[in-house]
Amino acid sequence: MFTLGPLGITTPLALLALAALPLIWLVIRALPPAPREQVFPPTALLAKLPNTEETPKKTPPWLAWFRMIALSLLVLGFAGPVLNPITTPDPRPLLIVLDDGWTSAPAWRAVTEEAAQTARAANGPVRLLLTASGRGQSGPLEVLSPNQAAARILAAQPKPILPNPVWATKALASLPKGQRILWFSDGVDHTGSKEFASKLTELGAVALRSVPQGAVAITRAAATSEGYSLGLLAGPSTNRTQRLEVVNSRGQRLRETTQPVVPTGVSFALESVIMRDVAALRTADARSAGGVFLLDAFDRRVRTGLIAERQDDQPLLSDAHYLEEALKPSTDLTRANLSRLAEAGLDALILPDAGELAPQDQEALERFVRAGGLLIRTAGPKILAAGPSPLIPAALGPEPRTVRGSMTWDNAGKVAAFDRTSPFAGLPVPDDARVTQVAVLAPETGEAASAPTRDNQALQIWARLSDGTPLVTARGLGKGKVVLFHTTAGPAWSDVAFSGLQVAMLRRVLAQAATSAIPANFVAGTAPLKPVLVLDGFGAFRTPDPQIRPIRAEDVQTLRPSLDQPPGIYEGGGVRWILQAAAPNLRLDPLPDLPKVERVAQAEKQPQSLSGPLLGLGMVLLLADMLISLLLAQKFAGLKALGWARKKRQPSATLISLMLASLMLFGGAQEALAQKNKASQRQGDLSLAYVKTGDGAQDLQTQRGLEGLSRALRDRTSVEPGTVIGLDPARDDLALYPILFWTLGDSVTETRPEVASALDRYMKNGGVLFIDSRGAGRTPAMARQITRAALRGIEAPPLAPVPSGHVLTKAFYILQRFPGRYPDARLWVETEASAAASANDGVSPLILGDGDWVSAWAKAPNGLPQGFDGTGPSANEVSLRVGINVVLYALTGNYKADQVHAPALLERLGRRQEQPR
Repeated sequence: MFTLGPLGITTPLALLALAALPLIWLVIRALPPAPREQVFPPTALLAKLPNTEETPKKTPPWLAWFRMIALSLLVLGFAGPVLNPITTPDPRPLLIVLDDGWTSAPAWRAVTEEAAQTARAANGPVRLLLTASGRGQSGPLEVLSPNQAAARILAAQPKPILPNPVWATKALASLPKGQRILWFSDGVDHTGSKEFASKLTELGAVALRSVPQGAVAITRAAATSEGYSLGLLAGPSTNRTQRLEVVNSRGQRLRETTQPVVPTGVSFALESVIMRDVAALRTADARSAGGVFLLDAFDRRVRTGLIAERQDDQPLLSDAHYLEEALKPSTDLTRANLSRLAEAGLDALILPDAGELAPQDQEALERFVRAGGLLIRTAGPKILAAGPSPLIPAALGPEPRTVRGSMTWDNAGKVAAFDRTSPFAGLPVPDDARVTQVAVLAPETGEAASAPTRDNQALQIWARLSDGTPLVTARGLGKGKVVLFHTTAGPAWSDVAFSGLQVAMLRRVLAQAATSAIPANFVAGTAPLKPVLVLDGFGAFRTPDPQIRPIRAEDVQTLRPSLDQPPGIYEGGGVRWILQAAAPNLRLDPLPDLPKVERVAQAEKQPQSLSGPLLGLGMVLLLADMLISLLLAQKFAGLKALGWARKKRQPSATLISLMLASLMLFGGAQEALAQKNKASQRQGDLSLAYVKTGDGAQDLQTQRGLEGLSRALRDRTSVEPGTVIGLDPARDDLALYPILFWTLGDSVTETRPEVASALDRYMKNGGVLFIDSRGAGRTPAMARQITRAALRGIEAPPLAPVPSGHVLTKAFYILQRFPGRYPDARLWVETEASAAASANDGVSPLILGDGDWVSAWAKAPNGLPQGFDGTGPSANEVSLRVGINVVLYALTGNYKADQVHAPALLERLGRRQEQPR
């Protein structure tokens, strides 16, 4: 190969043809165009003929130059020019390091396409190291072929965790030296990144490719009186303005706003009626798990009632006034009388210092708590005079205790640090949070404070003064709970209302509302918390996989997301916990310059053949030259009629021969290029394609299943499938694939409008869409929800179970049932009436099933069919037969059904042959 900078010539001897251009120039100039024919008029009219331009004796210079350019392009095209040629292939093994944490999610498609292109261009073995999803692997890195590595990269998906360079450093221990290393980094300086880079440089030359990711994380979120206050953290190369969304539990967007990313945080204004349905806040421009903040009871506005109907004459001395001011910013607060609030279906009720209640009020309030409500009370002179009540955690003494006065010591009345088992654990105690008077437990109650009552609920002490006096107590009553602050909410007995501690304590208590079911803390020994909803790397809600491990209650304070415990919602034993992807102390600092690591703007410039474009352009110019020559010879006099000249004169044999020869040359060049490509990678008659779902594990399973089905098709039929291809219907052309497989995920996910439109257009243009809902392994209700959400926006035909005698039952194998991974799987196709009225020759454009066939096809053997042992085919064998029938049905349509007309057609043909001629 001859190279000249970034350009290479595969056949340099072909350039010698350029030396013939001067000779061709002389020939072209010497041969004039064909003379124009002029009908001889009568002699009398000769004088009236206008003088016309004489026919040139030589070809016009511009036409000669036009032909010379066309010939030059053809010569250059046959010479085989290549852009960015590989002059000296690198035989060293290639190691591709890919940061596949959620920080790479915003630019995942660009990163994986570039990494896959690099893998395909390798000239030796390839190893792949994923710094996040590989943490569960053990043993040395697998040696892959270039195509295998590219397929693995394209099937990978970002994980909802951060890359772990510490683990990746250990994974390099058994790797030999002499590697060629390309590190696709997310550009973030993670813990251990420098040590990881140092280990890479010991193994070989390292090129660092940092694709701008634009990752944004939400590190905190708090409810305010006007909406939410968010903490945003921007990664390297991130847009300083971000779109934010609030979504409900189904992932539907409720509101959107655009805010600048500032260190002090941003505000998201929302109406209170919308805040009741908010399940998460997320970034819209940079979708990732770190850009999603799941809301728990500390951030959700609890519906609260304040039992104080009459407005206060002296608000600065009223407990109700301080409670209202403390609760309005973070709850939906309603202030009314007891009878109205007890029947309003609220989450919690707050009763300031109150005496003995009327019997009907007492009964209504007790009924509210036993049904699961939360009652918060504050002490004062009235509650001490009322006497014992089930709506008080424990009996109180008749008089308050004065704990702080002019003659007391300095720490008297100070709130003690909270115990780790308290809901207030972790709250800082201000030095000015002092209590003057406190309601104490009755003497007979103090020694048995923790003894169970008739409801079998023990008294809990959540807060104490520095001398051990209980400050906040609680006891369960039925399904609900009663909480008592042993001091006033106003300044009469306490200064806590002025310190800010009272607001934080009330919010923690409201987190105990039964409808939220999210306690602020856990006690050791609580049942393990099982996942109910998790996030993927792009921040989408997903149903948890079975391999996800429960969380132990004692680990929640120090737990960080991992592959087997991803971010999401965990529940168990009446306890609920939110594990966020982005920790409050998260940092996204840019990766600094590393010693011996070369930063590259592009991974590798791949070779690109220029023969096709040059040959194509040269042929277009030659065809244009033919048209120009015909026009000059006046052989297109009838252009407006789209025909030849009036004399019906056809193009000369010379022109036809030249055109055919040019097409043959062009076709031969294209065939040579095609043969060259086929030599590097064998292509089949068609490729089985599937719809990418965004779930890496599921897409990889679908790819493996279709690869198993492809092997079975090659072994048993005349169909020769090529490489299995994953498609994004919104971006890729679906017209090249007669059948498209779509395996639905585990969560109820709405199909994007652009995807639904593309799939709808695909079916209307004759394609067959095979949807596997995997519903046989789910509850019927969940299967229906997932399928309906996927089909929303797609104009699906009316479906019915596959009837007896349908073409699907005899396209290749005779089938009576359609088992997949589940033996009782079913298939639905377009109804007979709808198929007869459609323009698709009776072929159903949509096939819907629930058998999880790809999981069964993935177990297909690498060889001839198995399962014929005399006892009948195995379940896996029958599932393969189902797949073969489906593919052949999509390829051949109703040919089996048309065979019923064969006798009539043969009889008609025989009669026609017997007729006399």
